[in-house]
Amino acid sequence: QSKDLALEQEKDKAQMYLGTAGTMLLLLNADGTVVLINKKGCEILECSKEDIVGEKWFDEFVPERIRPKVKDTFRKLFAGEISQDKQIEILQNALRENTLAHAYLFTGVSGIGKMTVARSLAKLIHCKNDSDDFCDCCIPCKQIIGNTHPDTLIIEPEGNTIKISQIRQLQEQLAFTVYEGNKKVVIFDKADRLTIQAANCLLKTLEEPPPHTILILLTSIPYRVPSTIRSRCQRLMFKPLSERLIEELLQDKLGNQAPPELQLIASLAGGSFGNALRWTENDVLLERQVFLEAVSNLDTSSLAAVIECASLLGDDKEVVLEKLDMLLVWLRDCAVAKLANHSHYLINKDLLPAVHTVSFFASWTDLLRKIEVVKETQRAVQENVNIRLAAEALFLRLSH
Repeated sequence: QSKDLALEQEKDKAQMYLGTAGTMLLLLNADGTVVLINKKGCEILECSKEDIVGEKWFDEFVPERIRPKVKDTFRKLFAGEISQDKQIEILQNALRENTLAHAYLFTGVSGIGKMTVARSLAKLIHCKNDSDDFCDCCIPCKQIIGNTHPDTLIIEPEGNTIKISQIRQLQEQLAFTVYEGNKKVVIFDKADRLTIQAANCLLKTLEEPPPHTILILLTSIPYRVPSTIRSRCQRLMFKPLSERLIEELLQDKLGNQAPPELQLIASLAGGSFGNALRWTENDVLLERQVFLEAVSNLDTSSLAAVIECASLLGDDKEVVLEKLDMLLVWLRDCAVAKLANHSHYLINKDLLPAVHTVSFFASWTDLLRKIEVVKETQRAVQENVNIRLAAEALFLRLSH
């Protein structure tokens, strides 16, 4: 009881949870001390919050007698190496114990591995290898890689939406027995693009799922998936990747062709490896710099500057949304610089002079107003308004 009381007292004093792994908690107290709590009790570490970076802190400050018996999870948590291991482990355990749900909803920003994990689950189900992992060498694994496996179906939007005709065709296919193995896996990419009619049609399949069928819905905008669909799926939330992990993945993928701005790209990617790859393409960083410099120099009395910024936004919906995200991050940096005046917290580290100039002259209220204006424009573009008019209206409002 005294041990439980001590634990509760430490929790009460704590201002911040720094991390957790297995049965262990790492807490930051109001007085700046760092406390490690496990089943055996509490241990005040001889370090500060700033010391907890990388992997060396673990061996230096955590006494050997209380080190957690979880394989490297705790040290990786603070080394910034955690990716989607937890989600993968949940699916592996469910497969091993034969408790897979009939439907899953994978949520998280685009480019963080939702499709990769969905495909990996399909490989685990169909792989001929007897181990706990797929081999990528057997015929079913190669078929899934090549999108030719008869029992692994991927439903993607036709044009801008997933249509009811696609769902009806899928239901006809699910009526047949499996061709190989013992399950059918259906992956819906961009499930938020289901039309109302398609969602209602899919609802019948979710309510009365065919035997030996697993549905996996992927989305980066979960609130756009109808609640009737969401409530019938087991949800797995995928976290953004760390900047360090994105840098390592880019270096591994691009090798000698990796650009010198890897650290900046990892910062701009927003936790998405897919976004990071996009940033490595030719001229993307330059286009961003030109666009943001034009926005930072937006003159309240110049209609020409407004038209120029609107033209730089472009006409392609996906590109426009991408640049609006850039603009949001830019305004976020200006707001952070207004409060903290410290470059460590900024994302656009190559544009620090412009960030500090804008933050100096703009008020905190004005920056918040501009952020809301950009968000309104994002929602409007997603609803298929006239992009050119929306862009001109945006920069007219930002210039005042």
